[in-house]
Amino acid sequence: MAILLLAFFITKPFLPALLTGAIIAYLSYPLYEKTLKRIRKKHIAAFIVAVLIVLLFTVPFLLILGVVSKEAYDTYITLSQHNLGTNFLKIVCKDENWLSCRSAKSFVGFLPEENLDYYLQATIERITGFIIGNASKFVATIPSILLNFFVMIFVVYYLLKDGEAIGRRIKSILPLKETHKQHVLDKFHEVTSAVFYGNISIALMQGILGGIGFAILGVPAPILWGFVMMLFALIPYFGTAIVWLPAALNLIFIGYLQNDSSSTIRGIILIAYGIFIISSIDNVLKPKLIGAKANVHPILVLLGVLGGLNLFGFIGIILGPVMLALLMTFVKIYEEEKAELEKYF
Repeated sequence: MAILLLAFFITKPFLPALLTGAIIAYLSYPLYEKTLKRIRKKHIAAFIVAVLIVLLFTVPFLLILGVVSKEAYDTYITLSQHNLGTNFLKIVCKDENWLSCRSAKSFVGFLPEENLDYYLQATIERITGFIIGNASKFVATIPSILLNFFVMIFVVYYLLKDGEAIGRRIKSILPLKETHKQHVLDKFHEVTSAVFYGNISIALMQGILGGIGFAILGVPAPILWGFVMMLFALIPYFGTAIVWLPAALNLIFIGYLQNDSSSTIRGIILIAYGIFIISSIDNVLKPKLIGAKANVHPILVLLGVLGGLNLFGFIGIILGPVMLALLMTFVKIYEEEKAELEKYF
């Protein structure tokens, strides 16, 4: 018992990476088997699949980083050229009859100090400080992220290479009847596949709907941003709002500066579209879709996703529902065994 406890504390810092690697290896095993049929060497086939997984993680991230960095830089240059933080009213009030000008002046009248530029400058400085502070924290965690990523890929490689032997050993260790062992393994496969492909399907739907909304409302590069939304839909706590909300606020901001009611209305519509159409799919359809495919009640799926995220982080999206589904499977096995015993008493 002491050795088990010690082993747990040794592996605890890398537990999310280990679990993530195990799930990814399990899901990518069919691809490994197809690769193995052509190459015939386990270590080479496992290495090729591991490299593909690395590219799958890194290439989209680098593309998104490049696009977002360019947009952020262009926005910064535009604001700097207009000297927005210290010259806001002059920019807005090019025409005294503009609605944006009258609204700004009315708003200023309610402030304790009638200096809108002061408040804007202070707000911009706070936002900039927040971004820089969080960026520095992120930079500080990069070595830890890279180490966990390496551990994850290392686990994927060896689980693919030695997957059959590991699977047989796990099956032999389970303290259950052979029929029950197979039932548990089948349930694990069913729920894991349903959760994984359910999340992919929902993210794809959100990306497509987001791209369509961007195209209709005149946001530039709707296909690119739809793809970015699809990727962010898979990331917990971020979601698609990290894409459509800044785009909507940008439309409102442009409409305010240029006295263009059309842009303002489009921005407001995009916010409503994002909240009620794009984001609501994730909350409404995901539990039903995954629950139907995995034959698990939607409540268990929802609780599994939320609880799994809190306990395991990103991989908890899959692990949470799987653990609860396995719990219900063990409960069902217990009920069957109890009913069997009651026949003799």
